[in-house]
Amino acid sequence: MKKLGLFLKILQKKFMNKTLFFIPIFIILAFKSIAKDYEYQQFLSENNLVPVIQSSSNNTVDIIEFSSFSCSHCATFHNETLIEIKDSEVFQNINYYIVDFPLNQAAFYASIVASCDLSIRPNYIDSVYENYSVWTKAESGEQIIDLLNSYGLQHGLGEEQLEMCLKDEDLQNNLLSRQVDSQNIFGVESTPTFIVGGEKVQGNRPASEFIKIISKKLKK
Repeated sequence: MKKLGLFLKILQKKFMNKTLFFIPIFIILAFKSIAKDYEYQQFLSENNLVPVIQSSSNNTVDIIEFSSFSCSHCATFHNETLIEIKDSEVFQNINYYIVDFPLNQAAFYASIVASCDLSIRPNYIDSVYENYSVWTKAESGEQIIDLLNSYGLQHGLGEEQLEMCLKDEDLQNNLLSRQVDSQNIFGVESTPTFIVGGEKVQGNRPASEFIKIISKKLKK
């Protein structure tokens, strides 16, 4: 983890230059092998991942989305495609997980805030994506930080708690380590990437495609 820790020291700086703030962080993702026999349930368990949407049904399908807050296609999925899925009959059978896969420093910062208090995580994710066109068009890195912080604070995240999370190297190392694992295990190289009941789906597909896959999984 020494390499991750060194990289964190760079990321923890508050970049005032917007261009620098959106520099990709692919440099940490050096592994490309895929463990084909790896069970996605084990990944969920080992990382203590909690669904942002949880089904009360006995017949469920797990959906894991690997996403970056700075990804426009992820925002479109969340603001449009997911809403269509929510209106379908299969929605009541879905456990929906979001795994942070930040593609740049702005997304990584948002991931830290999103992971700071799991009780507000679903609402924070909603706010970041709903306001995607606002914070991504901010004039400076400082303004981006202020906006990303505000979405957490408006949902009850305390300022002291936020400050502690921004200094929490364990939390940040875990985020980056999970990102590396996502690439190693599932071959995630772009966002959004989904695992739907164990089946890999890349990109923001039409809601009808997701519903078809979910329906097929529910019948097994």
